[in-house]
Amino acid sequence: MVSIAAAELGDKTQLGLITLAATLRKPVPIFLGMIAGYLIVAGLAVLVGRALLAIIPLSILTLASGLIFIVIGLLMLKVSFEGGVSSPRVRNPFLAASLMIVFTELGDKTQIVTIALAARFAQPIVVLSGVLLAFVLIDGSSIILADRLGKRVQTGKVRKVSAVIFIVIGALALLGIF
Repeated sequence: MVSIAAAELGDKTQLGLITLAATLRKPVPIFLGMIAGYLIVAGLAVLVGRALLAIIPLSILTLASGLIFIVIGLLMLKVSFEGGVSSPRVRNPFLAASLMIVFTELGDKTQIVTIALAARFAQPIVVLSGVLLAFVLIDGSSIILADRLGKRVQTGKVRKVSAVIFIVIGALALLGIF
């Protein structure tokens, strides 16, 4: 859950949800749409991770998982924020949020991490529950804050803290601690 939360802080999807919430001012349908979208994307990731475990030994997946965390952390330090959703084309907040999640998260770092976690821990329900809880806590609170505070979000600092957390988790995984 911590790794997904760290990956989501300052992510384009989080910023897109903030923009939707600040623009549409409908936090409940946006929140429910977010959950629907993440359920689809995280569910697919858990299924892929579970299949990998059946093919590749756990020790190799653990090594790959640690390396993935470190690489994503390093990339997070390097990549600058390019922008979220500028103006939703869909007037339905639930649909706008769920479609945005599905299209922005496919192949995103949080989906890759979810695949790695599902493959490593071989407990798909626990991984899916933890992933969804992380999204609800991070993105759900972002929706509430955006609805109340407007569009002021400093992404640079959040991205750096998230990157460092990712690198530490990756290093701990390589050392066999996490």
